[in-house]
Amino acid sequence: MLDYPAIDANIAVEPYGVSADGQMDVPDDAALAAWYQFGKTPADGVGTTVIAAHAGSEETPIGPLYALKDARPGEEVTVTDEDGQRHQYHVSEVQQLGKEGLDFTPFFERTGEHRLVLITCGGQWMPEESSYADNVIVIAEPAQH
Repeated sequence: MLDYPAIDANIAVEPYGVSADGQMDVPDDAALAAWYQFGKTPADGVGTTVIAAHAGSEETPIGPLYALKDARPGEEVTVTDEDGQRHQYHVSEVQQLGKEGLDFTPFFERTGEHRLVLITCGGQWMPEESSYADNVIVIAEPAQH
């Protein structure tokens, strides 16, 4: 479960892998988020935990992560893992990057300092492509205990 009170997002998270186009797979319904199952979990304490969801979908026109574009550094995010353990983070960075040619590699680190990365779509809606022009990426660091 992902809980981000500042943007009023409380969203179930399920493990997903890679889609046919080589990108991270996410649920069709924007009411659900995907955890990249080949990456790191919050309990691992190293590398990046990546959680992504659509900004909206047919089933859920405005998904819980739609407001990720309004995220601000310092806000709190909590991830509750399947064991019920709560992992708290503080947002350190918010980026809105054009999808065209976007390299996601730096956001999927398996080593190094632990962090949480949240991804959804944003920017201008392009009806001819049924997609947004950008991705909104929020990076959060573990809260100090």
